[in-house]
Amino acid sequence: MDEGITIRTLRETDAEAVIALYARAAAAEPRLGPVTLPQWEQFLKLPQNRGGRDFRVAERGGRLVGLAESSLRDQGPHHARFLKIVVTPETRRRRVGLALFDDVLAIDAADDDLAVQTLVSRDWPAGMAFVAAFGFVHIESEIGMKCVEPLQPARTLAAARATIERVSDPTACAAEVARIHNAAYASDAAFRRYSPEEMAQLLSESEVWLASEDGQASGFCLTEPEQNSMWIESAAVDPARQGRGLGQVLVYHVLTSHDVSVEHPCWLNVSSHNPAALKIYRRLGFRPQHETCRFSATRRQLIAARQRFR
Repeated sequence: MDEGITIRTLRETDAEAVIALYARAAAAEPRLGPVTLPQWEQFLKLPQNRGGRDFRVAERGGRLVGLAESSLRDQGPHHARFLKIVVTPETRRRRVGLALFDDVLAIDAADDDLAVQTLVSRDWPAGMAFVAAFGFVHIESEIGMKCVEPLQPARTLAAARATIERVSDPTACAAEVARIHNAAYASDAAFRRYSPEEMAQLLSESEVWLASEDGQASGFCLTEPEQNSMWIESAAVDPARQGRGLGQVLVYHVLTSHDVSVEHPCWLNVSSHNPAALKIYRRLGFRPQHETCRFSATRRQLIAARQRFR
């Protein structure tokens, strides 16, 4: 590695430098960004990121040239560390990514069996080569889907009885959303358990739609409207109430409320290991656009592989 490069923890004052780093990286790999300052600030506020406590930056001559986004996530019976490394094009192949990688691996020195996960776009050769070199295993993919013409689903009796509305005070329903989320996503590779307090923090930055039956929350949809598009960040139905068409009607209601069209599309990601959700979204008019692969390896395996690069 270039001797002029140092690795340190992220600081609050690094925000603008991080935005500039993403802009330079995205010029070579568009899937990496760019990122706006409000998006970065919102990202740091997510409960799992803890203000970027476990993030690391690479600095050269007072300029940020690399970033490792790292967070330890509670997955119920165990934990997993999620990792993303971004390096500016001009400093690649100088072992900057490896230095950031080493610093993140050192965080969990007491847990060699900890799973480390990372996401890499299928069409990002450098990222795919990195995970292959370290023996990461492809465990699933996130399928990016886009809808420009919502298709109305069949309205079942159960769905017809449900009340669907946008919540005026999202934090008031945090406990119910956390309960449904934790039950519906428990088997997902990317699962992250949320307490009611953590969910309230998450919902404070989201638009929340709730489906209720007989006064009880049955499902939710979290969205992020943008100027020319919108994202569905998460949608779930209580497992005890799935299979009755409620999820389709809930998402369709959200799509039509936002006037989704060619000029104002809706995007979302869905796991390749969730064929039921893929089927539902296709029925609603979503079409696959790209694939991002999720890789995993234990810390022990990564440290062993890392020895080959010293």
